[in-house]
Amino acid sequence: MSTRIQENIVAAVVLALFLGVIYLSMDYGPRARMVPLPVSVFGVILVLLQIVWQNLRSTDELQVDWLKLIAKRSEDEIAPARDAAARAETPKTESHSARRERLACLLVLAFLALILAFGPIAAMAVFTFVYFVRSGHYRWVKAAVYTALATGAVYVLFVVALDIQLYHGVLEPLFNR
Repeated sequence: MSTRIQENIVAAVVLALFLGVIYLSMDYGPRARMVPLPVSVFGVILVLLQIVWQNLRSTDELQVDWLKLIAKRSEDEIAPARDAAARAETPKTESHSARRERLACLLVLAFLALILAFGPIAAMAVFTFVYFVRSGHYRWVKAAVYTALATGAVYVLFVVALDIQLYHGVLEPLFNR
């Protein structure tokens, strides 16, 4: 089976999934379909464009080396770095990646615990601020500004515009006294 046929099969499956979501969302109420319907229609348009694009081009043009594309370097620059990285692969690197995976799992669990305790808006604010500061992306003032903007945008979108009742966490009774 050629690569083009395989890509068309995958695109057809994704297209069928989006069309299925459109079909299922028609049974929802008008407000309930405000998210899945536009996302699915946009997905269908993108998949159709993908199918047209991949079938009108030659197979040589469809071969993409993502490393060259992302790094914007030639193969001569990439090959030595790739070979050096393969030689440097040691158990130390594997333990480092395992430690990073554990840290990522702990971050997700911490975020879920914050949602359970305080609700999604407060959890997003705390988690985003701590992430920005601890990762070194921003200093605390800039992190606080970006956190406030992002949290405010989510609040306006879901609470004000979509009028969705949010979960306020198991600690809500302590704050409502």
